[in-house]
Amino acid sequence: MAHQTTQPEDRLITDKDVAHLIGASRSWPWKLVKDGKFPEPIRLSSRCTRWRLSDIRKWMSDPQGWQTVNSGDDK
Repeated sequence: MAHQTTQPEDRLITDKDVAHLIGASRSWPWKLVKDGKFPEPIRLSSRCTRWRLSDIRKWMSDPQGWQTVNSGDDK
């Protein structure tokens, strides 16, 4: 049986971890997701969601650019 390893940037993190990374409250990422300005979390179960660290890092490097690429608007 092969052992599969997860790259550090691909690990899944909680909303608490996200809030710490971006320097905001735990509710702020959820508001941004609702507004389409932040990566969608991955729903693992009805009460468990996580974000990919790599998605958060990409957003952090250029929030406005990320929003433009992921907005779905064809303007």
